[in-house]
Amino acid sequence: MKSAQSSRGFTLLETLVVVVLIGTVALAAVPLLSSQNPTKLNVAAAEVGNALRFAISEVERIGGGCVWVEGSVPGHLWVFSSATCSTSSSGWVVVSDPLTKRALDVDASGPAFSGQVSMVPKFFMGGTAYKRMMIGPGTTQLQAYDGTNLGPLQPGSGVVLTLGPQSVTVALNEITGLVTLP
Repeated sequence: MKSAQSSRGFTLLETLVVVVLIGTVALAAVPLLSSQNPTKLNVAAAEVGNALRFAISEVERIGGGCVWVEGSVPGHLWVFSSATCSTSSSGWVVVSDPLTKRALDVDASGPAFSGQVSMVPKFFMGGTAYKRMMIGPGTTQLQAYDGTNLGPLQPGSGVVLTLGPQSVTVALNEITGLVTLP
């Protein structure tokens, strides 16, 4: 008759199986939980594209004035209107988002994008990128603004969005004002 031995603990094989299972689950979960989520970049690109399209349509709505797209604060893109097309920001009025009734501000640094998406407007004039653009009078008059001078928008203008190693550009056609998403 065998004596009854009480077994305590785990065998080496059982421990190795558990470690392999945990490693497999972690290997599958890390990419899903990674902060480099391309969906955030696509959503940010759609938000910027909508803001640029809205800015262009706002010129038609106000009739005779101009709309400014302002991106000089990192992570923000604001839309202002001006009845006189003055370069002095004292005459600018904040444009309200038609859905939220708040100031139209695309905030890539805010909680919606977990502060992970960086946004850099690049409105080209004379081969140099600037962070301000004036639209109007008329929807096809697009001009970059360097703080002193206005000049015709050049090819390659748009807003560059970056999330980790990924980068996309919401392009703006300098002649037609067509906004193109990546």
